[in-house]
Amino acid sequence: MEANESINHEFYARRNIVRTYQSNGSIWRVVLFALVFALTIGLYAQDDDFDDMEMEEGPCIPENLQTVYDTKTEDKSGENQLAIWYDYGRDYFQKGKHLDKLEHFQNAVPYFWKVIIHDETGRFKIVYNRLAECYAQVNKPDSVLLVAYRGLEKYPDNAALHYHAGQIHKSRGAAKCAAPHYEALVKSSSNNKAALKNYWSILAQLYFQMEDERSIDAQKEVIELDPENVEAASLLAQMMDFFGFDPLEAREQAFKKDPNNIRNARSYGKTAYEMGEYDKTIEAFRAVLTTDEKNIEAMSYIGRAYEGKEQLSDAVTSYKEIIKVDPNRLNALCSIASVYGRMNRFSQARSYVYKVLKVDRNYGLAYMVMGEIYENAVMHCSGQRDKRGYTYDDKLVYELAQREYRKAMERDQRVETSARKRYKQLAEFVPTKADRHMTGNRTEITDACYSWIGK
Repeated sequence: MEANESINHEFYARRNIVRTYQSNGSIWRVVLFALVFALTIGLYAQDDDFDDMEMEEGPCIPENLQTVYDTKTEDKSGENQLAIWYDYGRDYFQKGKHLDKLEHFQNAVPYFWKVIIHDETGRFKIVYNRLAECYAQVNKPDSVLLVAYRGLEKYPDNAALHYHAGQIHKSRGAAKCAAPHYEALVKSSSNNKAALKNYWSILAQLYFQMEDERSIDAQKEVIELDPENVEAASLLAQMMDFFGFDPLEAREQAFKKDPNNIRNARSYGKTAYEMGEYDKTIEAFRAVLTTDEKNIEAMSYIGRAYEGKEQLSDAVTSYKEIIKVDPNRLNALCSIASVYGRMNRFSQARSYVYKVLKVDRNYGLAYMVMGEIYENAVMHCSGQRDKRGYTYDDKLVYELAQREYRKAMERDQRVETSARKRYKQLAEFVPTKADRHMTGNRTEITDACYSWIGK
């Protein structure tokens, strides 16, 4: 069973998203820019004990890095005294961490400043990190910046200080000020893949906020670190479109030059899929399968592409190839069930849902697909009649679909939002009290078109 399998399968939204993107490119540009900008808002408060600074219009670095503590120098400041001050500050700092009380962080501040002002050896350079965190804990971002830049004057490679400064500038929408700090974090995080991916992602957002084409290269780094991330690939394509590039053309050229390069083929195939170029999607991922015949991602994209082309039998064949490799690949089983439902082969569709639930009774996507199957059944059966409108039996089947969506929202929080939405949308189609009264409260579905339901 797949521990990290994404529950939000593409057949619920991706077809409509792709079509909307193709027909409304200019709208997507505005939405994309607004979305990326929104990601940079709101990590620190604005109140502080130092003067407020104009972040976007004014300088990134505070004009004055001096504080009232600089006027309080002491004669006795040898290494032993520095150690004593540092220990006092560290004790308060640790108490703040363990007891979650802000006053301990505030109490640590004067001792840490004493160390900073009097330390000429560099032995206590970590004190800058601790002091910046103290100010961050008590929501004094301007003070964090002051400490960060003061520390970076002496220790320009201090990653923690770059992190603090970058976070504050980013939260204030000052992308030009934040970007250099995340550039430094990228350089210092080469051995930490998770951190590196996060910093590249933020840097891509910042560059895009600046309308800087470097956002494209930064986003490519994100994809390089997380090649399975379909959303990251989609964002790259949208960024390239925003800057007037054709992402598909560039990736197709790279693929044609070296069709045996799996990375190029995957990149080309994903972009083609996002752009609704399903034949090119299939071409790219078939090249992947030539090199790696058990590549489940390639089989999945080929199946989705066939769905997009409405070649449903071919889609089922592709998804069944996945099951040969991994019989308990739950989202592939759900994909087969969904496609069979679209083919009006409802009994077969339901059998694949049961296979999923046999493995995991709480797998919400299975209930979502079962609800979809019931809805497709109503569309099929009602469409066969000359008379328009829904019968009482149609409404009973819609009620069955609604029950499946309820199960999904109650058992799996990963699909709760979409399940709740579908549940509410069906409210006007299920039997009313009047309907039930007129039929003697009948609960059995008698329409022969739905005979598969009782079997």
